[in-house]
Amino acid sequence: MYKKKNPHPASVRKSEATPLGQVINEMFDAYHLNRKVDQTQVVNLWPKVMGKAIASRTKGVFMKDNKLFVTVESSALKQELLMSKERIIHLFWEELGKEIVKDIVLL
Repeated sequence: MYKKKNPHPASVRKSEATPLGQVINEMFDAYHLNRKVDQTQVVNLWPKVMGKAIASRTKGVFMKDNKLFVTVESSALKQELLMSKERIIHLFWEELGKEIVKDIVLL
């Protein structure tokens, strides 16, 4: 009557020793945390990729659905960033080694 459910892959005990890094990666995969970590990296890299001058004139940087949302204080800077959007996306791709940012939305 009662059918036993299969345990979650991350909670299955293994008989052999596994390196900690591999265990952490398996846990991130099992709980789908890689995407959140990548998005946090993008937000934290904003000042490094854009430089202090631009980063100090922007606020409210966040990621949602592979889009980077940035609140810009100056309309002139917003126009500059709009014209450089593709270049900025490629800078993030180069910095991270993968295509996390697909679009930038300037608010």
